[in-house]
Parts: sequence; structure tokens; C-alpha cells
Amino acid sequence: MGRDIINPKEKKRDMNIYVSGSMAYDRIMDFPGKFSDHILPDKIHILNVCFTVNGLVEKFGGTAGNVAYSLSLLGESPVILATIGKDYGRYFDWLKKNRISVEGIKIINDEFTAGAYITTDKSDNQITG
Repeated sequence: MGRDIINPKEKKRDMNIYVSGSMAYDRIMDFPGKFSDHILPDKIHILNVCFTVNGLVEKFGGTAGNVAYSLSLLGESPVILATIGKDYGRYFDWLKKNRISVEGIKIINDEFTAGAYITTDKSDNQITG
């Protein structure tokens, strides 16, 4: 028996996609050396390091933000179910620019939005904080 094949250009399914997860600002840094030159195995018990980076780039991240954006690129209209902090303005502007609804996002006025600080070295090793 044959299966019905739905051409997404001809017929759109009447379905909502809800994306639950985190919203975060990703701060990405590039370290021009190798962590292994500074983190020595025999000194790991007294680890105290500082890395000078070439610069910092801020991106919109978090699992909910990333998944919703990817779905929007596929032509979907996902609804994000998440919280975000009092510094939400730039993130909301970006979501709206990309036609992603903000109606399911709750603003927490007493907190900042989560932030991930990611440093990558020349060997593509990462330290995230």
C-alpha cells in the first residue's frame, strides 16, 4: 500500500513546535596558543591560569535559541518556552529580526541572562566557564 508523501511547498501541516531550553549570550574568545603549553599534568592540583585572547565575539546562544533559529531556517515557526534575564533587549531584537516569536519567553527582571564564556586554542581545545 502506498504512503502519502507530503510536499512541504504544497501542504503545510497544522502543528505547533514548542522549544524548551536555555537562552544565553555566548562570549567566544580565541587563544592564539595551546592550553597544553600552560596546563601541565604534574601541576594540575595547583591550577591557576590566565589566557590573553585575541578578542571576544558575542553570539546569541542557549539550546532553545539555537534550536528555534535552526527550525526557522527550515521554514518553521517555533515557539520558545524559556526564561531570559533583564538584559534581554538585544536577544529579542535578534529573534524578531529572524521572525521567531518571543511570546513564550518569560523575562526575569532580577537576573541577567545566562552567559557562556568559551575560549578555544590553536588545537581546537575549549575551556568553557
